[in-house]
Amino acid sequence: MTANNAFTAKSFDFFEGLAANNDRDWFNDNKDAFTTQLEDPFIHLLETLSNRLADAPRALSGGKATVFRMNRDVRFSADKQPYKTNLSGLLTPSGSKKEASGIVYVHLDATGGFAAAGYYNFSPAQLGPIRDAMVEKADRFDDVMAHLGKAGRDLDRTDSLTAMPKGFAEQSEHRHAAEIRLKSLIVREPLPKAAWLTGDVIDRVEALARDAMPLLTFAGPAQ
Repeated sequence: MTANNAFTAKSFDFFEGLAANNDRDWFNDNKDAFTTQLEDPFIHLLETLSNRLADAPRALSGGKATVFRMNRDVRFSADKQPYKTNLSGLLTPSGSKKEASGIVYVHLDATGGFAAAGYYNFSPAQLGPIRDAMVEKADRFDDVMAHLGKAGRDLDRTDSLTAMPKGFAEQSEHRHAAEIRLKSLIVREPLPKAAWLTGDVIDRVEALARDAMPLLTFAGPAQ
């Protein structure tokens, strides 16, 4: 990242200030700092990654249009704080946030952040075809898992069903049963503060995306 689009200690200071003063007056008074210290560098990060991943088996792109708004939807929440204390965005095949296929998510907060690649927060109906493919194309999914393992990665297994999902009870002994039970199919990359401050975040997210390509291309868009 160029000097004008670099994350600095002030980027993290903004999140700490927002956590202590989560109201519209403080945010509006510090809007310029948010733009220069966080929003502009984050957009630049996504655009740089888009250029780097243009030649990937599944090109991914992002930028201003794939950055999530800082405003929280407080209509049905007991927590009425108006702003998120993180900044996040996507790299997707379409370059938009309305994507029902494998994507890369990038998250920045006061402690650093993380990136994740794969299929996240899909409904059971959306996950159904992917789970079907794990059964019907079991050898190909073996290859996906082998590729991840060779890269030193594995699926995040923290969010799993205790029993087989509806329609898959007969696959309880299948060699991919543990993966079929997962609610999301993602691999993660931690992004500590140092990665953002040195610019290493770009290389780390690109490496995650490339390592996850067999997973990202395993299934088509969800219906």
